[in-house]
Amino acid sequence: MDTTFVLYFVVPVILGVVILLAGGIFLTIDARRKKKDGQVDIYDWDSTGGKINSIKLDKHETQREDTKGVHIDISYEPLIEYAYTVKDVEYRSNKVFAEEHAYFSQKDAQAILDQHPVNTYVKVKYDPKDPSISAIEQLEENTSNYRIFGLVLTSFGMMVCCFVSFVGLIVLFKIR
Repeated sequence: MDTTFVLYFVVPVILGVVILLAGGIFLTIDARRKKKDGQVDIYDWDSTGGKINSIKLDKHETQREDTKGVHIDISYEPLIEYAYTVKDVEYRSNKVFAEEHAYFSQKDAQAILDQHPVNTYVKVKYDPKDPSISAIEQLEENTSNYRIFGLVLTSFGMMVCCFVSFVGLIVLFKIR
């Protein structure tokens, strides 16, 4: 094999592929951590219309102890009861988010309730495998460092592969 071909084309492409694979590994780690944490992505779920029957702000108190004594942390969960129909079967739920529980400050929880007044219609996302599982909002996810690093590496790896392939081929054809 011609050393010019190896130097200008094969080695840089292999480097780009390795960077691309490293990015893919970081994205896979991020996806597995997200799944392990119980985060549910409802974007791919089917949707239907629903009607809000009641809203409630649920207060949760948890005790924690540290060197300064016992502290009580207060958080709030917005509960929105709604009804929706899938294939002529009516379902009822009070899950705003698909996750088991989502706790907020009182201000943030009240803001969610204010967006969904009683007797209004709402878009309900439901699991097509089990329509009794539903949500009306996607819980905002925090972008992890694994995802950011994975996206950067994947993009950089693709750019390296494309750029090096293009430049390497130009150099090879000018030499010959």
